[in-house]
Amino acid sequence: MGDINMVRHFYKPSPAAGAMYRHNFNPRNSIRFHALYSSIRGDDLDFKNDFQQDRGLNFSTTFMDIALNTEFNFLQYRPTKRKDNYSPYVTGGIGYNLVFSPDARGSTALVLTYGAGFKFNISKRVSSGIEWTFRKTFNDRLDGIENRGSEYRTFYHNNDWYSIVGIFVTYKFLSYLTECPAYDK
Repeated sequence: MGDINMVRHFYKPSPAAGAMYRHNFNPRNSIRFHALYSSIRGDDLDFKNDFQQDRGLNFSTTFMDIALNTEFNFLQYRPTKRKDNYSPYVTGGIGYNLVFSPDARGSTALVLTYGAGFKFNISKRVSSGIEWTFRKTFNDRLDGIENRGSEYRTFYHNNDWYSIVGIFVTYKFLSYLTECPAYDK
């Protein structure tokens, strides 16, 4: 969401790949670090308004997204238990967007992240899930265009946004101590 795509979600989706580390503090709260690599692109000619048809700009940007997020599970979730084996959750945090494209020079930016997801245990060591997160950047150069066109120029709220829908699989490397069965009810 920026100067070319102002309203459409899932406009020209691109694949992304990454890695994450999650630490569960308790069955409701965790913190995670992730890094992922992806790209975004857009073209004025894909939109029907006259301004964009006349302007005719396009872009393609590759980037790395690095973030530290917290997660809150709505249900108790224990990564090694069959009883508490799934939960919807919300996530939020802060991150950094490193841009590798010459069109978007100087667009490396701090980002706020927030979203929601659902995770579940496949086995005692493997879990999976799906989430949709949004990133609000603190600049207007992710798409290589900064405040173009007087018709759409605004003094505020003109920073670029992007969202990521992802499926993840995690593996638990550390073994957990056996909990007392009196508290597992």
